[in-house]
Amino acid sequence: MTFKRRKVKTERLTIRPIKPSDYPIWFDAFVNGLPMQSKWDEGPVAPEKCTKSCFIKIIKNHKHMEKTDDCYIYGIFENKTGAMVGHLDFDIFIRSTHQFSNFGYRIYNRHWGLGYGQEAGRAGLKIGFTHLKLNRLEAAINLDNVKSIRLVKAIGMKKEGIKKRYWFENGKWTDHLIYVANPEDIGLKPRKPF
Repeated sequence: MTFKRRKVKTERLTIRPIKPSDYPIWFDAFVNGLPMQSKWDEGPVAPEKCTKSCFIKIIKNHKHMEKTDDCYIYGIFENKTGAMVGHLDFDIFIRSTHQFSNFGYRIYNRHWGLGYGQEAGRAGLKIGFTHLKLNRLEAAINLDNVKSIRLVKAIGMKKEGIKKRYWFENGKWTDHLIYVANPEDIGLKPRKPF
């Protein structure tokens, strides 16, 4: 069973799949970012790595992952300007009797400090539980990523513990804090497996 990504609007943001006509705003988002602000920030991407053909491949990959129910990726866009300010992703771990995924989020550094992370994060929880029919969303966070921890707390996710050697990054296995949400945490009814 697969689930189609649908557009969601909040007060200031639209969360939706990216499409071919988004290339100019996608290019701007990645190429014209501020220099790296922290070790958790990627900073700007070289223009030669952001070609239109690369962008089209990314869109095709997003559609393939959606079709195979592996991962669902959404762009986050400002309603007022149309600028792409970040993205959300739901990496499906298990369907079956579990219905859970990793919940990822990123606001691009030019748009930090505006509350977009919390606004998109709250909408993301609803997308995960209502559109994607998940029962559990996990956010895996590096132990010292204070801003990300603050974000998940603000949107109502609860600390579950630490998973040792959970994620392979920067050439080594790293421990991660796990924050979780279930439908009832945001006022929805618990999900039943399919």
